[in-house]
Amino acid sequence: MSSHHIVKEDQEPALIIAATDRIPSSLLNQLLEWNPIVITDGRNLEHVVQLGIKVDVLVTDEPADLSQDHVFVLPLTTSFLDIALTYLIKRGCRAANILSTDVDPNLLLRYAAKIQVVLLSNGRRTFVVKSGFTKWKPKGESVFLHSNQVIETKGLQQTGENEYITAHDGFYSIHFDQSHGLVGEQI
Repeated sequence: MSSHHIVKEDQEPALIIAATDRIPSSLLNQLLEWNPIVITDGRNLEHVVQLGIKVDVLVTDEPADLSQDHVFVLPLTTSFLDIALTYLIKRGCRAANILSTDVDPNLLLRYAAKIQVVLLSNGRRTFVVKSGFTKWKPKGESVFLHSNQVIETKGLQQTGENEYITAHDGFYSIHFDQSHGLVGEQI
């Protein structure tokens, strides 16, 4: 017996490529597996195309030599990521992955109420969670908290500034002094 999966448009997280440096090809292949909407900027377009990735949306302030058909071009009027996320929200997308090496993780908090965003940067996966977040992890796993607003953790041992490891196999929890905070994990 076989199973067939039907993927509706915009069901899979969109992929925003803000940088391709130091992004493992295995991770990139996983993110592209279900043919998400791909957005990049003029600075990264050439390398993205060289990787064989079909670009759906290009954000640029300069004329671009588009070797691909059917690329929607948005003008670069503010920051690339603000334009990309606003476009996805207006389109009705519920989630996006951002590949980058130099994004302020607090950008994720600004959009938390409108779209679920995961930042994949410098060997970490950073995402927004609600205060009271719990997750099961094995003992000794690294967890990074990108906020000075952490008021309580359980199941974590602090190893550095905003750096923790799980104390044991099982659940850890985090409470923030605001409704949301940022958690990072190694990828």
